[in-house]
Amino acid sequence: MKNKVFVVITVVGLLLTMAACSAATGAPGKNLVSITAADFDKQANIAKQVEVKAGDTFTITLDSNSTTGFQWTEQAKIADANILQQTDHDYIAPNGEVVGKAGIEQWTFKAGNPGTTTASLSYDRPWEGGETGVRTFELTVNVK
Repeated sequence: MKNKVFVVITVVGLLLTMAACSAATGAPGKNLVSITAADFDKQANIAKQVEVKAGDTFTITLDSNSTTGFQWTEQAKIADANILQQTDHDYIAPNGEVVGKAGIEQWTFKAGNPGTTTASLSYDRPWEGGETGVRTFELTVNVK
């Protein structure tokens, strides 16, 4: 009896793991690009490329520390709105609300017409001396 229960639990766990992996790699709204503070410590200006299908939605997440006064631009600068549209932007605070700990900013986009365009974001502290472009992120999006 114990062996049957163990086998059933193992099979169910394996199936759930496989389902989670397939959802993460093929579902609309998937996170295509995630850049950490460590990535920006190595390089202040980062560019990436992705390919998506028309109608797909996807997210970009970038580390952000609101306690420093810096923030990413809320609206991405999109070169061609017929190809790509921003549908959402959120700041997600760190777990536990630890002072000084970085959270993330997340943008959601929807792919429109086939073609190639760019979405650009800038990490700025405009209220203190006009510091802009301390970090930049540019995503080239190819919609099929």
